[in-house]
Amino acid sequence: MQASEPFSRRPRLRAAHVTQIPLRTADLRERGKRLCEMGWDINAALQLAEDAETLASTCRQLDDSTTAKRLESFAENLWVLLDPPVIPDAQMLAELSTRFDILDSERSDVDAAVAAQDDRQATLFGYAAAEDNGFPLLVRPPSRYWQRYASLPPASRLEPMPPPIVEVVAMPGGLELEQTLIDDVPLDVTEDTAPEFDLSMPPAPPAADQDDSADLTADTEPELIEGPRKACHLHDASELGVAIDLQLGMLGYELVHVDGIDALKEWLSRSTPSLVMLDGEHLPFIEEIGALVQSARTRTDQRVLLIAHGAGKSDLAARLRAMRAGCDACIVQPENAEAVIDRLRQLDIGSQTEPYRIMIVEDDRSQAFFAESILRKNGMQTLAVGEAVDVLDKLDEFDPDLILMDLNMPVCNGIELTALIREREAYISTPIVFLSGEGDTEKHFEALSAGGDDFLTKPIAPRHLITAVSSRVKRARLVARRRPTAAAKTTPNVHDVAQINTRLTEMLAMEDAATRPGGVLFIALECSDELRKRLGKSRFSVLIEKLIDILKNRLGKNDMLARSGEGEFLLLNPDRPTAALDVLARELREDVAKASFDLPANATEVAIAIGLCAFTQAVGDARAMIDVAERALLDPPSANEPVVSAVAKAADEEPVDPIVAAVRKGLADSAFRTVFQPIVSLHGEEEKQFQALLRLSTDDGRVYSATELVPAAESAGLIAEVDRWMLENCLDTIVEHLGAGENVRLFVNQSAASMRDPDRIDWMRHALESRRVPAAQLSLDLRMQDASANLAGTIGFALAMKQIGVNLTLSGVEAGDQVTDMLMHLPVDFIRLSPRYANDRNGDTSKELRDLVKLAHASGRKVIAPRVEEARVAASLWSCGIDLIQGNFVQEATRDATYDFQVAHA
Repeated sequence: MQASEPFSRRPRLRAAHVTQIPLRTADLRERGKRLCEMGWDINAALQLAEDAETLASTCRQLDDSTTAKRLESFAENLWVLLDPPVIPDAQMLAELSTRFDILDSERSDVDAAVAAQDDRQATLFGYAAAEDNGFPLLVRPPSRYWQRYASLPPASRLEPMPPPIVEVVAMPGGLELEQTLIDDVPLDVTEDTAPEFDLSMPPAPPAADQDDSADLTADTEPELIEGPRKACHLHDASELGVAIDLQLGMLGYELVHVDGIDALKEWLSRSTPSLVMLDGEHLPFIEEIGALVQSARTRTDQRVLLIAHGAGKSDLAARLRAMRAGCDACIVQPENAEAVIDRLRQLDIGSQTEPYRIMIVEDDRSQAFFAESILRKNGMQTLAVGEAVDVLDKLDEFDPDLILMDLNMPVCNGIELTALIREREAYISTPIVFLSGEGDTEKHFEALSAGGDDFLTKPIAPRHLITAVSSRVKRARLVARRRPTAAAKTTPNVHDVAQINTRLTEMLAMEDAATRPGGVLFIALECSDELRKRLGKSRFSVLIEKLIDILKNRLGKNDMLARSGEGEFLLLNPDRPTAALDVLARELREDVAKASFDLPANATEVAIAIGLCAFTQAVGDARAMIDVAERALLDPPSANEPVVSAVAKAADEEPVDPIVAAVRKGLADSAFRTVFQPIVSLHGEEEKQFQALLRLSTDDGRVYSATELVPAAESAGLIAEVDRWMLENCLDTIVEHLGAGENVRLFVNQSAASMRDPDRIDWMRHALESRRVPAAQLSLDLRMQDASANLAGTIGFALAMKQIGVNLTLSGVEAGDQVTDMLMHLPVDFIRLSPRYANDRNGDTSKELRDLVKLAHASGRKVIAPRVEEARVAASLWSCGIDLIQGNFVQEATRDATYDFQVAHA
């Protein structure tokens, strides 16, 4: 591809600059003086400032920095009164009119005026200015000032530069064309001069029937640099708010935490985030935040999403205020975090949106070129097809978002072609817009009846064409995002990625997450881009459906499968050991390799690569597990090793030090927090009991659960201190409830290190006495694994605690001779079952469970079943004689130890 010459080397453009720029600057000056003399009009002032900046940008491109600087100063004189809006008095208007002489090219003192105006601005408008990098550092920098300096990063997505001057000219067929002018010099709209069409716009990808030489401005645009997407979610630390924060982290947002509405205002005044989100508690400030967000959008020409959630269904006034303040969405009382995240996904098209793909079916080349030039200069990809018979073959290759079609064509007219297109399942909802000079209304109705979406009559102004096309494509893409995929609608066990993220987060929050079986498989179709290109959209969709069927055949009853991208899948398994997951991955690869996909001879063979991350590798949160699995897939070991064995290496490399550092900081700052999950009786008892669970939030928005914190604390020798912090926090919680007249029992996990601590007994006795807490309101959870490793020491610790009056629970219990022996020696009050009993959906362990419950009841112990997620499981446990259940089926863990135990038994 051949790059275009710099603007300053084009004689024709230089001549246009010499003759036209002075005329346009003089016109701006006269408009400014009229504005000062005939009365202040904020809309006229705004338009004048934008026109001056547009012309300044053109001058910069033409290497005329002197005139550009004058125009920028001219615009800044206006922006001082526009942002924020100020109504100028007579003195200000007189001063402003004098300053507009800065555009008088006949005067010799204009450059001195530019240099001196900063001092006058400071005097008249009360703000400071300085000179740096060639432009005044005013309150509001010139528009797109970052484009002038290579050292400054560009905005996160490329926006069109200011529009060129246009002039409406006639075209064959009655069409109107907005002819592009470069400094009022028209460019001939012919195929010979097409490469110079719209020099001020960013390059659009070439149409399929054009060569790369048409893209002459590619080398002149700044390189796009993607940075982290920052988000700020201001909420009242509710469970919903915390859950939304976790989901935002999974979506790749970098969360910025601010302390209150004033801190958010201060941060927005100097930063440009990608997302700002407010909960219902902060809706009264929506107008102020909306104004700051709008200012941030203007500052960088970057999209900033503003979302509010939590408004009441009947609070119409609050929702109207949110919309008027510029909110992109106001979500009414969301049931859960997924509702908010789903809406965000629909809105978050930002810089990741692909250009609109428009197919133009037109047998008249001049008409097709007209539509192409208008759409391409607005950032759309176009493909012009001159013969109707070629359209069906081009559909899969180009995959259009919209088809712009002429009505009257030889061989096959637009109505007939539309009917043929609609017969294809993949294009049944693709918008088809007719563009024709046909004046017969009956023809219009016939075209719409055949499957057309709209009828545009020639001549049509370019801006109307752009609006008609872009609005329909935008709506079609939004509908496609909201509509579940065909696989998700018709295939059992195929889920949405958000569902897998939610389920994975729940499993990682459980206390045994680091020791439980199961894991995540990241499955990717190899060479998916090449396959899609060779097969086309329809046949590639058929291939993906068959691939899903192959994966489904290997799914277990508890597996969850989700399509996470173009040829990418996530498989979550909760119950297979790591070795079994490795076998599953091999079997899936073999199944795909053996399958017949009916591919053309030149197509790439179908194969999948698989990365695996098991729960036992304890890499962190849901996002971290998926990242490790994907990294294992992308960075496989040597050629003689299977692909999936890369996972163990990738997981082993995950550093533990950050978690240990977080634990140390949490202890030093007392930054841990406790959440509580109710333990409910299945036999009508209303005793208030909760399991206390450890959490730690870090400065970067990460929330660690006990499954991550406990192993890290044990490896660093800090677990005894963490246990003591938990006990102190739980005792304080019990004191608060006693003050409110409520008796509550808290179950608290304790480690083997705490049982070995010789001072722990005396410390516990003193802690209970100093707070006047009845010892029976505390139950210490002792892990069966720790007890079996040091039974004598556990017995001594348990007897000493029972003398104080503290209750004890043996957790992780499974049937067998070992538990029988322990129950004979350990004075525990409760036994907490292994989670595998709650995961048994087929009743395979029912007899074993009944015998275990009888053993416990025979010695006066109550049995707790943790991790109960479904009503059917709770009913099965009840039939086996279980006394108490705990899990998300009852209630998710919350920051407050509150639950209506009476309603639970109603």
